[in-house]
Amino acid sequence: MGPMTTTLAASRTVRVAVANDFDLVVAGVATLLAPFSPGLEVTELIVGRDEITEPVDVVLFDTYGRAEMGLDRVRQLRNMRSVNRVAVYTLSWDEELVGAALRSGADAVLSKTLPASQLAAALTRVAEGQSVVEPGTGRPARTRDRLWPGRDHDLTERESEVLALVAGGLSNVEVGQLLHLGVNTVKTHLRNAYRKVGVKNRAQAAAYVLRQRS
Repeated sequence: MGPMTTTLAASRTVRVAVANDFDLVVAGVATLLAPFSPGLEVTELIVGRDEITEPVDVVLFDTYGRAEMGLDRVRQLRNMRSVNRVAVYTLSWDEELVGAALRSGADAVLSKTLPASQLAAALTRVAEGQSVVEPGTGRPARTRDRLWPGRDHDLTERESEVLALVAGGLSNVEVGQLLHLGVNTVKTHLRNAYRKVGVKNRAQAAAYVLRQRS
């Protein structure tokens, strides 16, 4: 029996747009939600700062590669006429950042540790007008379908995100502060990422991450 018939209780199809700066991330989240159609349907894939062209019930904004949950992008999405509700989808979980995201206009903050069925159910609740905060288990949940840059090189999602932020010009200390990680933990993630993707410095890491955007 498919998950849609047992998990979602929406009275109509919930239209979802998935947004992130990396097309691979957007495609991975869309694939994760695909089994829950037609009750929940991904209607748009938004990369970068593209506008949303059709009305959607919920934008699921993946914060991968964004510091502080990408609050500037949350505000921008919230102000689009075609957007009804905004849900932030994040690997980092900090109560202050959750509060900041809600104050910036997010209607929900959802952890990437949530199983796909719980994520779909949460999006349905958001579409129905609820404010939803779901911290999940607190441990990253690797799934068969969710994708992130460097996964084909066996990067964990956290290693990938640290690499993306460093490639964007942030120091190890800044990455630690933004992701609420100790600087030694950041160094470990970065060292592992360098080894796995075959780069030796920040310039090479930036070139690698730039290739992942295309």
